[in-house]
Amino acid sequence: MEKGYARYRAIGTRELKIRKTTVTPIDALHFLVQVDWRSVFDAEEQPNVTIDFEVHYLVQLRDGEPKIFGWISGDEEAVLKEHGID
Repeated sequence: MEKGYARYRAIGTRELKIRKTTVTPIDALHFLVQVDWRSVFDAEEQPNVTIDFEVHYLVQLRDGEPKIFGWISGDEEAVLKEHGID
């Protein structure tokens, strides 16, 4: 996790906020959780670059606590490059 945070700081991430969540039960212990995110970057060439994206998380309840065991997302690197962030 720390390496991921360091990378996002290095590319100019200023904000990362959840816009919306949608929980879809699969069974009593498993859920698909869609999270709509908004990220704001201060890129070298342009400040305040806003990118909205979604990630689908696979979540399991273990001992009453939700645990993410997988996720599905788009091509993050391609989207960042489209916005001049790399």
